[in-house]
Amino acid sequence: MSLSGKFKMVKRDNYEKFAGASGATDEQIKRGSETTLETEVTQDGDNITVKRIYPNQTVSNTFQLGVPNDFNFPDGRNAKATCTKDGEKIVLKGENFSQISEIEDGKLKETLTLKGVSMVRWSDRC
Repeated sequence: MSLSGKFKMVKRDNYEKFAGASGATDEQIKRGSETTLETEVTQDGDNITVKRIYPNQTVSNTFQLGVPNDFNFPDGRNAKATCTKDGEKIVLKGENFSQISEIEDGKLKETLTLKGVSMVRWSDRC
């Protein structure tokens, strides 16, 4: 099943520890745990665009497969990562950070790892 489409987050596993590893304060973690998120994924050839729609902002990043790309986090920080495909999975790897996006049981499953701490974010297709 294709990763392209629109998705709405339904749950996150291990969010608090993951957010803590990112340096978020207790107040930021609390606000983040209450935030809704929609994700739009599109692919045009070797370019994959991931748009995150939060209640107060939208963050969009486009990754060209196989080369280092700059991208933005919702808090304004920037990083560099390389995006590849592993079968139907999209794999993003940077320094101290990785993300694997895939469809599992019809849901978007995103496994994010930062500084050795992982979180799984699940989203239903809209």
